[in-house]
Amino acid sequence: MLSFTLFRVGDELFAYETAKISETVKVDRVFPVPLAPPHLKGVINLRNRVIPLIDMGVLLWNKPVESDTAIILEINSELVGLLIDRVVGITSVDWGDIKSKEDIEIKDLREDLIRGVFERDGSVVFILELSPVVQKREIKGKKEKRRKTKEGDREGGDKEELSGFVIFPLGGEWYAFPVEEVREIINYPSHVSPIPQSPAYVEGVFLLRGEELVLMSLRGMLGVNSDRPEQRVIILKLGGATVGVAVDDVKEIKWVPKDSILSSEGEERSGILVLDGGERLVYLLSVSDIVDTSEIEGLVEQGEEEGEEEVKDMKSFVRFTVGSIDMAIPIEKVQEVIEVEELTPLPGAPDYVRGMYNLRNSVIVVIDLAQKLGVKAEGDSNRTVVLEEMPVGLVVTKLRGIMKTEEENLQPAEDLAGLEENLLEGIIKTEEGDIVFVLDVDSAVQEDELKLIKEGALKDGAE
Repeated sequence: MLSFTLFRVGDELFAYETAKISETVKVDRVFPVPLAPPHLKGVINLRNRVIPLIDMGVLLWNKPVESDTAIILEINSELVGLLIDRVVGITSVDWGDIKSKEDIEIKDLREDLIRGVFERDGSVVFILELSPVVQKREIKGKKEKRRKTKEGDREGGDKEELSGFVIFPLGGEWYAFPVEEVREIINYPSHVSPIPQSPAYVEGVFLLRGEELVLMSLRGMLGVNSDRPEQRVIILKLGGATVGVAVDDVKEIKWVPKDSILSSEGEERSGILVLDGGERLVYLLSVSDIVDTSEIEGLVEQGEEEGEEEVKDMKSFVRFTVGSIDMAIPIEKVQEVIEVEELTPLPGAPDYVRGMYNLRNSVIVVIDLAQKLGVKAEGDSNRTVVLEEMPVGLVVTKLRGIMKTEEENLQPAEDLAGLEENLLEGIIKTEEGDIVFVLDVDSAVQEDELKLIKEGALKDGAE
């Protein structure tokens, strides 16, 4: 006898081997996947494990399921979620009672997804065969080879001669913190508790993933007046503590040659960046130079030893949104994040190419990442992530800043069964339960593709 779990999708009854079903869950949050096939509704975070979710209505007859019920089962040794209408129950069937799918009318179902049929209480039950749908991509070797080639090229480059900075406006001036001092960048917390008898620049304390952090106002530290609300918080190390520094916004992440940093005699500034051909000065800050560390002693209970433990085996990413999708690129693959204007159109280029941009006498191709990935994005953003290894800028919807995560929270995209496209390098599971897709820039924008874009533009321009 064989045991099957029965469930309904639409008006039809289906079955799957009970031994391969892990559990039934209610889906409360689905993360859409860029360039996923229509039946892949997205992924879910089930107890810190990322699982693809297949809409069985779309898969079987292109009609979405209006339900939040999913069964988690094993297909080709991978856990997959099936979005269904409802679970009916469990039944046992003798081998002799199972008929071939050729012996019965399949109706409008996909025949390749039906393994066999049997009858139960006067109804026809279709036994599903889902292995053709869920196949792991055999692209890991190609990606590793391409990645090693890129890393080899990077080792011979001059990235080590550059310094990275997180740049932001404040009171009509530009300021920056060194990238290596920034743990991450978050939105201004919804709840901040005041601290009695604290310095005036301390706004209070807030919780970040269970960790209590002191929130300090950069305006208060520098004595700057501003009418804009503080929207972002830069998480930094201050001695043995981790603190949040509230700023108006974060505009850019930029790497510059170390010899282009001018020294500064000001006590609150550790240097000056001269950008945009001398038209913009950016003052480099170090919190330890602005704040007397002893003033905040006792406000947080976090030792230096604990802080050092926290940064072990951490990987850094530039995080942004494309439409409503949370994405990231490894920080070593990003040259800078800027706002682009005055683009030069490229006749004959694909629709996702916005044009060409002159970046300090170097021409880059500017690509609308939302359009490239087929993602709906509202508004017209010009926030652009400039890549390190190729002359390309990717227009994103919103810059979220820098994030750091432990290796154990990074899952290879190859482990996500059912995803046909290979534009993802990995998946990050955040402690808040969010899922961040890591873009494989080498696959998303290939050198041959850039060459064809430029050649096509030159050809059309000549005509």
